[in-house]
Amino acid sequence: MSDTAGDRSGPDVAVAGDSAPTSTSTSAAVHRQLEKLAERYSAGENKIEAMRAREEYFERAGKVFDDDAELFEGRMAAFLEWYVLERPFRGGVAPVVHVLDEVPPLPAEERRTIALLAASHRSLFELHEVDDRTMDLEDVLGGARFLVTERRHTIGFNRGDLFEARVISDGAAVIFGKTFIFHPVDAREVALTAVDAALERGVPRHEILFDLARRHVRWHRFGHIGAAKIYAANTD
Repeated sequence: MSDTAGDRSGPDVAVAGDSAPTSTSTSAAVHRQLEKLAERYSAGENKIEAMRAREEYFERAGKVFDDDAELFEGRMAAFLEWYVLERPFRGGVAPVVHVLDEVPPLPAEERRTIALLAASHRSLFELHEVDDRTMDLEDVLGGARFLVTERRHTIGFNRGDLFEARVISDGAAVIFGKTFIFHPVDAREVALTAVDAALERGVPRHEILFDLARRHVRWHRFGHIGAAKIYAANTD
């Protein structure tokens, strides 16, 4: 994530940067392991499966293209994170669980890091407070509260921000995954109203997130104007 990840003049899907400061070796290891899994399950004999997964993801989260400069890189990173941590691999478990069944087994420390990723939690969060590198978040879809230690800069995060993210326990603290989707401030109330209605209907968490992701893409398509109106439109 760049230092201006929360700056509404910059990309609204923020991606971690390798040069950012690190607060714990474990958080860096978690992110490196995520990259390793993405590389492994997107190449060689897994390439076709990754291509199918990519088509599925962008159909559900909103299609973006190479010339979508503000969205493409971040959404590709978000796809890879979803693919290895959530999507069933060849009809079975997600890649992050699939790899744990390898014979011979992976080294103990690597298995531990993968297990942390397997237990990660993606949701819609509201930022209540930010103090240096500690962030107080509420899971809007589940109601839980998290104190997240952010190893990268928190400049640009503002109280009241509404964003999709992944939280991961590193065994000592809670950290973020690699990608975020920040929803525009002007669409906040519309988005929350849509979420409340979906929860009342029993819509699954992942479908609510995909719906909001599609609204976010539509907002970009219409030039970042009229966010509330764009988010209020039906995306189906």
